[in-house]
Amino acid sequence: MGASRRFLCLTPLLGLCVGWFGFVRSDAALPSAKEIVERYDEALGGRDALRRHTSSTTRGTMEIRGDTVVNLSLVYFASAPYLRVEKISLPNGVEVLNGFDGENAWSFDARSGPKVFTGDERESMKRDADFYYPLTELSWFKSMETAGVEDFEGRPCYRLHGINNWGKSNDHFYDRETGLLAGYEFASDLGPTHEIFSDYKKTDGVLVPMKQVVKAQGKDGRWAVRFVLTFASVTFNDVDRAVFAPPEPVRDLLAKAKPASQ
Repeated sequence: MGASRRFLCLTPLLGLCVGWFGFVRSDAALPSAKEIVERYDEALGGRDALRRHTSSTTRGTMEIRGDTVVNLSLVYFASAPYLRVEKISLPNGVEVLNGFDGENAWSFDARSGPKVFTGDERESMKRDADFYYPLTELSWFKSMETAGVEDFEGRPCYRLHGINNWGKSNDHFYDRETGLLAGYEFASDLGPTHEIFSDYKKTDGVLVPMKQVVKAQGKDGRWAVRFVLTFASVTFNDVDRAVFAPPEPVRDLLAKAKPASQ
C-alpha cells in the first residue's frame, strides 16, 4: 500500500519547535533516514491508518511515450503482506499480467507465454508487493543515509541514499516541506531513471499519489518522460484473495520447475 510499493496518505505533521516547518535543528544537522521515513509515515496518515487497510484496488491508465503515444487501461490488486497482481489491457484485447502470489514472482503474456522470476528480480517484485512498504521500507536496505537536501523535479527534497538488500543503489526523495515521498532515482534498462509521485489524494484516511511518472536520462543528458500512470480510483479492503492465483500456464511452469519428490 505504498507508492506502488510506494503510495499513501497524509496527515498534518509534527509540531515544530524552532525555525521553518520540517526538520530544523539549532545545529542545522540533517535528520536521519529513520526520522525522515517516520515523518513520511505520519504524513501519509500514521501507522494505525495504514495498518487498518489490508487490501486495495487501483484503476487507471498508462501512457507509454516513444515514437508514438499509446494509452492502455490498467488495474492492480494488492493485499497484505505480499500479494499483488497487475493487469494491463492492450488495444487488441490481450491482457498482460504481472504478479507476486506470496512466494512466486511471475508474468504472463499470451503472445510470449508465462515467465517465472528468480534471484534479484524476484526480490524486487516481492518488495513491490509489500503492502506496508512505507512502514517496512528500511528493512529492504542494507544501508540508507541522508545525503543532503537537493532539488528533485522542482521540489526541495531530502535525498536518502540507499543500497538495497541485493546490492543495488536506490535513492529516495522526500519533500522537505510536506514530508511526502516525491520519487526515486535508480538505474534501469532505460538508463538513469526517475520515478515521480504526485497528486496525493486522501482516500479512506490515507494519502495516495494519483499520478506516477517515469523519466529516463538519455545519452545526451536530457530527461524524457517514458511512462505516465494516472489513477482514477483507489479503494481499500475489497479484494478477493483468489485474484492473486497465477493463471494456469504460470502454474504449469511452476510445477515443472519443482524438483521431483524423493
